[in-house]
Amino acid sequence: MAEPKLPTPRRSVLYRLGVDAGAYEGAASHHPDCLLFEIEDSVPPGDKDAARSRVIATLEKGGFRHQEKLVTVNGLDTPWGYDDLKALAKASVDGVVLAKTEGADHVRAAEAVLVANGAPPTLRIWGMIETPRGLVNVNDIASASPRVVGLTVGLGDLSRGLNAFRRPAPNRWPVVPALASLVLAARANNLAVIDSSFREPKDPEGFRASCLASRELGFDGRVFEDPALIPIANEAYGPTADEVAWAKKVIVARKSATPSGEYYVDGAHIDPQYEALAERILSYRMAIDRIERG
Repeated sequence: MAEPKLPTPRRSVLYRLGVDAGAYEGAASHHPDCLLFEIEDSVPPGDKDAARSRVIATLEKGGFRHQEKLVTVNGLDTPWGYDDLKALAKASVDGVVLAKTEGADHVRAAEAVLVANGAPPTLRIWGMIETPRGLVNVNDIASASPRVVGLTVGLGDLSRGLNAFRRPAPNRWPVVPALASLVLAARANNLAVIDSSFREPKDPEGFRASCLASRELGFDGRVFEDPALIPIANEAYGPTADEVAWAKKVIVARKSATPSGEYYVDGAHIDPQYEALAERILSYRMAIDRIERG
């Protein structure tokens, strides 16, 4: 009997900058759930071609374990976007992240370039929401193509576009409605959703608190640059021991339910939505266990 298809954990997304060739050399030695290579904002115009070549050479060299490999590309409205997509269409990459995605037309235009250059059906697209227009159109972006597998957010650009974050604010409250809209669109379209980058590598406890709050909002994982933060992200976005124990109770109780189908766990009535939640928790735990076994 074939094993059930398990979800793809995306708890930890390690960010490698296109300008930092040294970071690529050690990329395969770290073991986050995802590796994100960035050749857009981090790369000066004169270095774009070289950065693209470095990323593709790193991907082709291999040596990665289970990581999902993503590359953030320049927009098609720039001099480099077409060449980025053309070069990545047949590269050893799992997905392209479309910077500053503002509508379904952006997704479909990028997809057309990928397909025209021989991209396999398995090459996925991520929409990166960085502008108010992109936020307004996020559901259209999420449903633009079967290749779209996830959404992420560039909170620096987005907060400036919203005229938010002019002063430090606890728990990112000025942009919580925007973040919640992103999560809602992802869930409505059965997509993954990754929170914006965390740029304070010297503050692991701040990172942990931020990840836990992000998970409460519904995000699947977090982008960051410091490999030392990988275990923190994996723990914060993974199911807790208490959640797994509860899910197992639900499955056991369901098997011994009365003929009417009514049953309770820890005094709470369990309906089909709770059953589905328990199944998701256990399948996610199985997926993580498979990764950790290597």
